[in-house]
Amino acid sequence: MLFPIIDILRAFQLAIVVLGAFVIYYGGKGYSKTKNKSLLFLAVGFAFVTIGAVAAGILFELLKFDLVSVETVEAGTEALGFALIVYSIVGKRD
Repeated sequence: MLFPIIDILRAFQLAIVVLGAFVIYYGGKGYSKTKNKSLLFLAVGFAFVTIGAVAAGILFELLKFDLVSVETVEAGTEALGFALIVYSIVGKRD
């Protein structure tokens, strides 16, 4: 095998963090310019999705949590993040 599967997983997690950081930054920047709360909820939602990925990596790689616990934390934070993203799209407008 050319790359161990764990290295591929780490690369995907890094991509999630980098791309999530861009979305969070530009969503926050858009909110600060327009004061449109939809952009704020969008940025916070993506922050939770990104935090879920980071938390999973830290819990599994560094703190040696079992896979079920790690996936539970990741799924919970990502579900909250996606709920905020959905609210930013279909929720009450300013």
